[in-house]
Amino acid sequence: MTTNNYNNDDIPTIEELSEIHIADIHHIEKKHEIRPKAYSLPERRTAQQQHGSKKQSRFGTIKQSVKRRISGSIKSIGAYAGRIAKPANAYFRWNLLFTFLIFLFISSAIWIPCIPAVNDFALEIVTIISIILHCLWIIAIINALRYTWRLRRFASHEIRLDLVKNEAGIKMKHLVGLCVYKEPLDLLMDTIDSIASQPNAKDKITCLVGMEGGTPDKEEKKRILDDKYGPKFERFIVTFHPRGLPGDIPGKCSNFNYAARTAVKILRADKNYPLEEYDNNVELIVTTGDCDSVFGDRYFDALEEDYWKLSAKQRSYTVWQSPLFYCINLDQSPFFVRVTGLLRAFFMMGYLIPWNINTMSIFSLTLKLFEEGEYTHPGYQMDDIIALIRWSLAVRRKCVIRAIPVATLSGPTSGKNYIDEWYEWARQIRRWTIGAAEVFHYFAIKFFRLPVSVSFSFAAKFVFYYGFLLCIASVYTIIAPLVTPAMLNAVDHGVHGLVIPNNKCFMIIMFGFLGLQYIWFFIVFLVNYLCQPVFPRQTKDKTGIIRNIFHWLMTWPTLVMYCCVELVAFLEVTVRGKSVCSHNASKKDNLVAPVPSKLPDRMEV
Repeated sequence: MTTNNYNNDDIPTIEELSEIHIADIHHIEKKHEIRPKAYSLPERRTAQQQHGSKKQSRFGTIKQSVKRRISGSIKSIGAYAGRIAKPANAYFRWNLLFTFLIFLFISSAIWIPCIPAVNDFALEIVTIISIILHCLWIIAIINALRYTWRLRRFASHEIRLDLVKNEAGIKMKHLVGLCVYKEPLDLLMDTIDSIASQPNAKDKITCLVGMEGGTPDKEEKKRILDDKYGPKFERFIVTFHPRGLPGDIPGKCSNFNYAARTAVKILRADKNYPLEEYDNNVELIVTTGDCDSVFGDRYFDALEEDYWKLSAKQRSYTVWQSPLFYCINLDQSPFFVRVTGLLRAFFMMGYLIPWNINTMSIFSLTLKLFEEGEYTHPGYQMDDIIALIRWSLAVRRKCVIRAIPVATLSGPTSGKNYIDEWYEWARQIRRWTIGAAEVFHYFAIKFFRLPVSVSFSFAAKFVFYYGFLLCIASVYTIIAPLVTPAMLNAVDHGVHGLVIPNNKCFMIIMFGFLGLQYIWFFIVFLVNYLCQPVFPRQTKDKTGIIRNIFHWLMTWPTLVMYCCVELVAFLEVTVRGKSVCSHNASKKDNLVAPVPSKLPDRMEV
C-alpha cells in the first residue's frame, strides 16, 4: 500500500521529455526563457529533410533544445502546467446552428401552414412527426427492457476470471478517479467505500481523489482519506488542482485532466508499480466516476470479464459504461427530480449506450486510449459527453460503448426545501444543455477528421437526442396541435388536410398520441422497478403507490418544464457565448445530511 499527495511543491521526476504534452513544452520555454536555436537556411533544409516537414522539424528542434538546455531544472517542473488554448470566437460558434435548428423546428407549427404548397397537408406533417416520435420511444423501450433482462440475468452469473484465456499473461490494474470540490466528505467516502469493497481492491485498484485547490480544509480532508483508505487500496493518491492553469475552465473536466495526468506520472515513476511501458504485460484500465456514486458490487470483475471477450484491436476503441440509476434517496425527492432521474436512467439504456451517443458519469477505458485522446479536455465542461468524440478522433474511427451488466447508483439533485429543489434541478438541466451545445460546437469543428459515415451518424443521433427528444418533443406536442389549426384558419385555408378531414378528427388523433405517451411513461417506471433487485447495497426506491401514480401523471408536465429550461439555456448560450460555459456543480448536501428540524422543509410529492 502506498499513499500519495501531490501538489506544486513535490512533483515527480520526469525522465522522458518525449512524454510531455506539447503545452508543457510551451510552458517550460516561457518560464525558462528558452528559444530554439537559430539555424541557417541550408541547416533548416537539411533538418526538414530529416524530419519530413517544417512543422515536424520545428517541433523536434524545440524538444531537443529543451532537453539540452534545461535538463538540470526539468525535475522541478510539473508534468502538466496547462495548455495553450487555440484562438476562438466567443460568440460565433457552431452551437448557433444547433439553436437555429431547434427554434426552426418548433416554429414549424407557425410557418408550415403559411406556405401555400405545403399547408394542404400541414395536419399530416404534425401527425407524421408524432408517429416518428412514438416509434423512437418504442425503440428505447425495447433497448431498455433488453438491458434490464441482462442486468437481472447477470446478478446470478458467476464470474470466473481464472478461466479466461490470457496467453500473454497480462496483469489487470485499475485507476479509479473521483473529483471533489465542496461536496460533503461523507458523500465522497460513501463512494470510495463502494470501490474499496470490490473484490481484490487492495491488489489491483488505485483510487485517485482529485480535489480543487480551493476545496475548504483540503489538507485535513486529505489526511482523513489517507488514514482510512490508504490500507484498502494498492495505491491511494490525492491531488490538488491549482487554480488558473492556462486553458482550464473550472469544473470536473479540468480537475480530472490534471489529476489523471498526475496519477499516471506517479505510477510510472513508482519502481514498485509495473507501469513503465505498454508492452510490459500490464493493462491499466482508467475509470472515472462522480463523488455521489455507488459502484456496482462486481463492477471491476464484470469489466475484466468483458475485456477478455474482445480482441486486442477491439479493446483499443472500446469504452465500457455501466447503466446508471439516480436512485440515492430518490424516494425522498419531489416529483420533478424523481421523474427526471427515472427518465435519465431509461434513456441511458434506451439511447445513449446502444446508439453510442455518449458516455455518462461513470465509465472505463484503457490507459492507451485515454492517453491517445489527450485525457479529458480541460476547456469543455461536459467531460463525459465530449469524451467519445475525442477518443474517436484519436483512433480515427467510431469508438464503441459496451454495457457492463452491473447497475451503478448516482445521486439526483437535492435541496433542503422546495425552492432549493427547483433551483438545483433547473441549474443542473441548464448546465447539461449548455454543455451539450458546446460539445456540438467541438464536434462540428472536428467533423471532417472522422470518416464521413461516422460523422453523419453521430451528428444525426446527437441532434435527435439532445435537440429533438430532450428539448423539442414535449413542447412541440403542445404547440403543434393548437397552433397549426389556428394558423390554417388565419390564412383562410380551413382546418383539414389531404387525409385528416377536420379539426375534430385531428384532435382525437393528438389525444390518442398523448394516451399512448403515458403507456410509455408507465414502462419507464416499470423498468426502474424491475431493476431494483440488482441495485448495489440492496437499495430500494421506497416511493409509495399513491406518490408513484402522482409522479406518473406528472411525467409529461415535468418533461415540458425540462424542455422550457433547455430552450432558455440554448438562448443564453447563443446570446452570452462561451462565457456561460463552466461547471457549477449541483448541491449534494442533502444526499447525506439529514434535515435537523423535526418539521419537514419540503412536501413529499
